[in-house]
Amino acid sequence: MKNQWVHKVSGYVRIKITGPYPELFINRCIDNKMYIWDIHHPGKEVLICSVLLDEVSHLRKLARASDCKISFIDRRGMPFFMQKLWRRNGLLFGAFAFVVSIFILSNMVWGVQIEGASPKVEHELRQAVMELGVKTGAFQFTLPPPEEIQTIITEEISDATWIGVTRKGTTYHFQVVEKEIAEREPREAPGHLVASRDAVIYDLFVEEGLPMVEINQVVEKGDLLVSGLIGEEGEERRVPARGTIFGEIWFQGKVEIPLSRTLYAVTGDKYRTHKLYIGNVGIPIWGWNPPEYAHAIEEEYESSWNIFNMELPFQYGYKEVLEATEVEVEHAVEQAVTLAVDEGKEELLSQFSEDAEIIGEKVLHQEVEDGKVKVIIHYRIVDDIAMKQPIIQGD
Repeated sequence: MKNQWVHKVSGYVRIKITGPYPELFINRCIDNKMYIWDIHHPGKEVLICSVLLDEVSHLRKLARASDCKISFIDRRGMPFFMQKLWRRNGLLFGAFAFVVSIFILSNMVWGVQIEGASPKVEHELRQAVMELGVKTGAFQFTLPPPEEIQTIITEEISDATWIGVTRKGTTYHFQVVEKEIAEREPREAPGHLVASRDAVIYDLFVEEGLPMVEINQVVEKGDLLVSGLIGEEGEERRVPARGTIFGEIWFQGKVEIPLSRTLYAVTGDKYRTHKLYIGNVGIPIWGWNPPEYAHAIEEEYESSWNIFNMELPFQYGYKEVLEATEVEVEHAVEQAVTLAVDEGKEELLSQFSEDAEIIGEKVLHQEVEDGKVKVIIHYRIVDDIAMKQPIIQGD
């Protein structure tokens, strides 16, 4: 018995046999070694069966000999499928042309991006890669590999220390590191370093100049820390004093923390509104009648679309609105004091430089009044207190 997949490849037909003795037709087919299968008897003097397409030409002769009539009710298999497909050859050719176009377009160069180069070096680089054929519209399979392009252009561009070449999709990316000629820094004007505020010297590092203070020494604002005059008396030489002088500063702050705060917690109910953005204009596309919440938290999202590394002029975005309820959070006095110390640190550090550091804090007094905890805190801060002062005539 032949496999069903062979029938589908070679093709077969479903026929209807009508006559006084349709079984006689089946017997004659079997005697002629014709393959017949899937035989049904839907009614009196009627048979339906399947016959290979190659044997259709013998059916008429056997039907006349059996006094039967034959009608075709279905055609199946690859030959008939190809015939139907050929009738729609426009769609077939269109799909083929689409696949070919996508293949060609995805293997062309659609962009050349250069990063890290000055206008002069960028112009030279574009000329060099264009001579190698790397330009918009060129086929990628006709171009040298990125490693070879990198070697060639690095040798040609003398002002570049290194040029990296990568290919991402249909775009070539060139990362340029130019040669830098170290410029001599201008000589600073001679001067002293003086204290910018009252403090206790915590640590010091002098690069140039004569130190005038020691660790644990108390200084006031304007006191001389590092002198810009060095050498023996009467033969002093003026230099720009440089160094870092860390001073310990004492600061007393007052912070108030409410014992209860109102926070918002989401309930789980939410809705979305969808928009299509063209430039800065948002066009609603879904979510016309959103529910109204007494309290809500909004979160917006926006995504861009790209084809062949080219960003489309429109984007999709949506806004998610979450329903929220008010929640009163009660703080114990101890927790409120801890929060006061932390908030006091943040507020205090904002008044000093980025190098400032709090090395200690102590709560001097705390009291509860009108639903608030009032805390007085003593902080110890270390910061650079050096400030430049020019040397004037007569120093």
